[in-house]
Amino acid sequence: MITYVQYNKDNGHDWFYIEPSPDGTKWKGRCWYIYKLAKYEFDVEFEIPVGYPVSPIEIVLPELEDRSVKMYRGGKICLSIHFKPLWAKNAPKFGIAHALSMGLAPWLAAEIPNLIAEGHIKEK
Repeated sequence: MITYVQYNKDNGHDWFYIEPSPDGTKWKGRCWYIYKLAKYEFDVEFEIPVGYPVSPIEIVLPELEDRSVKMYRGGKICLSIHFKPLWAKNAPKFGIAHALSMGLAPWLAAEIPNLIAEGHIKEK
């Protein structure tokens, strides 16, 4: 994960910042998405599940709760159709960077433009 983050920072492609709780089970930070030259930032959080690494991480965007049909209660983004089968196939090799890059990133790319167009997210 550290190599992935550093590579993105070095090349100007970083799009999230996270840090763990002292015990490493809960992570919080910010993620951002650039759309039509505007930057949209969101809180992001997740917990390492008890069944990890077999069980995938559930990513939460609390401030977007109830704004998308591709989201569960509590602001958990929907990863079940596309990402969970990929995780199951590649467990235990996948980790946090995989959850963010192959789970959160595609969700942001698919949902944020729609949420902006529908007026659920305003430019800051």
